[in-house]
Amino acid sequence: MGTRCLFGIFVFGSNSSVIYRFVTDDLFAHLRQCFQTRGYKLQDDTTDENQIDNNNNDNELTLSVDDAISQHLSVLVRVHEQTVSRHDPIRRITLNSGMQVFFDQIAENNVVCMADKSFDTTIVLKTINLLKALIKFHIGALPFIHYNTADQLINRISASLQYFLNNVTTNQALLFESCEYLHINSLIREHCRETCNMISNDIQNSLKVPRKIILITCNDKIVHMYHSPDQSRPNNADLFLLVLNNTSRSLRQEFEQQINLTNVMAHKFQQSMNNLNENIINSARTSVVSIPSQLTERTNSCPNFSLSSSTTSSSSDKSGITHRSEIVFLRTSNKIIAPFTLFTIPLTDNVSVLILVEWENSAVCSSLYELIRHLDSYTSHGLFSYDKLSPQVKSVEGSPAVRRYFESVGHPSNVLSDTLNKAHVLHKSSFKTNGNIDERHRKGLRILRNLTEMSRLSTDVFRHLFFDSDDYARRCSIDLDHDHEVDVQMDGIDIIDTRFRRNEYDTSRMTKMLRKKIILQLEDWFSFIEVKSQRNITMNFCHNDFPGLVHFVFIDRNRGQICSPALITDNQQQYELKCNSTDGIEHILEKKILAFELECLSALQNGFTAFTMSDEYFTYNYTLHLQESNGASMRLYKSFVQSQPPGVLHFDFYKALAEEHYPWIPYQTSIVCFELITVHLRIIPSYTVRQQCDRLWLKLMETDE
Repeated sequence: MGTRCLFGIFVFGSNSSVIYRFVTDDLFAHLRQCFQTRGYKLQDDTTDENQIDNNNNDNELTLSVDDAISQHLSVLVRVHEQTVSRHDPIRRITLNSGMQVFFDQIAENNVVCMADKSFDTTIVLKTINLLKALIKFHIGALPFIHYNTADQLINRISASLQYFLNNVTTNQALLFESCEYLHINSLIREHCRETCNMISNDIQNSLKVPRKIILITCNDKIVHMYHSPDQSRPNNADLFLLVLNNTSRSLRQEFEQQINLTNVMAHKFQQSMNNLNENIINSARTSVVSIPSQLTERTNSCPNFSLSSSTTSSSSDKSGITHRSEIVFLRTSNKIIAPFTLFTIPLTDNVSVLILVEWENSAVCSSLYELIRHLDSYTSHGLFSYDKLSPQVKSVEGSPAVRRYFESVGHPSNVLSDTLNKAHVLHKSSFKTNGNIDERHRKGLRILRNLTEMSRLSTDVFRHLFFDSDDYARRCSIDLDHDHEVDVQMDGIDIIDTRFRRNEYDTSRMTKMLRKKIILQLEDWFSFIEVKSQRNITMNFCHNDFPGLVHFVFIDRNRGQICSPALITDNQQQYELKCNSTDGIEHILEKKILAFELECLSALQNGFTAFTMSDEYFTYNYTLHLQESNGASMRLYKSFVQSQPPGVLHFDFYKALAEEHYPWIPYQTSIVCFELITVHLRIIPSYTVRQQCDRLWLKLMETDE
């Protein structure tokens, strides 16, 4: 019997009910069995014996599985809530069964993550942060509740989570939350650049938008990236989410085919451990690895979720598909959050083009996001700051789109300012000396109601401008044959105006035209790009200069790039290992490197920026390096300990580390952060390892992208 995979994330609403669950079928069955053992009668328990018992005991209370989960886990949630305001709140507990329970929050919602001991703590924490980042990536400033998130959005979030968990233990780019760029020759790079310039002009003519970003991707790697001169570059975390969103696209129909038995946004994975199943294709390996029927428990790693064969499609089917547009929210160099329309054009099974078009009203998106975030914070903590809210409200009401919306629903165009002024008057009067405590309390409640009303109005505006007006969920499901009959609204154009501009932003013709042009330009290079994505770089380029060096991982945190060679064994070694029925050297070394990388991340989280470890075969070394933009090295002179794992999703660990050591220097412009992991043969002396690491730093930093 195979090892069980027990993992689940539960999001609880304000009334302690489960509003979202992401759970494996093993954990779901485990919880169900626990509830039945304790005597619960579950509504979806349809066995004959229980059906007879239910008929004989009509008055007996029956619960759904989600109700039982809420009843039990809400006790743990309340314990966590009582410690949130402390300096060191409870973040993790271990149950008697050995199950680990992690606590976190998403705005006002509580998050509980359950995982067995086969899941490394760092991976669990990274998965929780990934969920937070995906929620902002897909729904922006809207609260994470059922009516705000269409089924398509939930499927996208869950598909990205599943792909991450399937591949994080074998794909170093996922583990370090960075993008890997293909190292291609100058000829292909020039062809990609010319292609992007060409289709940029076509997009300009079709959509009448000046700002755009174009990415050519192959599997989980970026082949080329282009952005118009006036377009700000997205931050590294959102580029990582863009690639993850694209590579996990094939998993979405797994969730679309599920039938939810409750009104919860529920996702439960099927995992047939007794049959031979293929793992999700991982570009870090040379071939697809099959899961054996008798699995052994893997410590310090994440058990694999299975992917049914129904998600696979032939190359001819995929090549003929033109994916519909999506709306995503990215952070750029000059905006906290900005809405983009994402067009995905598949060229082959592995090569795709991602086109991002920034909305013209993206400025008001940032203003609304900041206003909603401050209002929610003030209402949660009982605070009020007129000086901070007033300029944000003026910025929001200065948008013509916001004023038109308020007028269309019967509100004054300055309803936010009026409500804020009412709260301000109450706040000033509550500090008069002649007021008693009860009167101050009543005024405080009225201030809270005004702030809550402002938050509701701002959220309604955000939903209308970036979701209701651009019904991308509807456009994703329309028939392509009748696509020319559909109005597509983009870039802040009002629905009323769209009626008189039929087909101006019709994307089906544009994407089909772009696909033909791109294929015409790059078709001869597709095979090379696909092969190159499997063997991006090798150790051959540095064997002569660095004798004894087996493997390295180099991460440039400012550019969000990771550089790591593929592991290669020669044909004779492969033949001998196959005859002896043993794991390949690639797989053995891969597991050793993974174990060390997890140790590195744990050590970095606890304040160690350098870490060395040895076993009977290899010496492993990790170093984090800060330097100024002019190349001068910067000293790390104190420990930096965080509860958050090292990464850039939701919480930028490296930015916080740089600000802790050098708060007077702007991180994005003046401080460069690098990480280097090296694996040497054990026989290499330690002083030689240090010398090679110093020279490898310089060689890798000089390498062109």
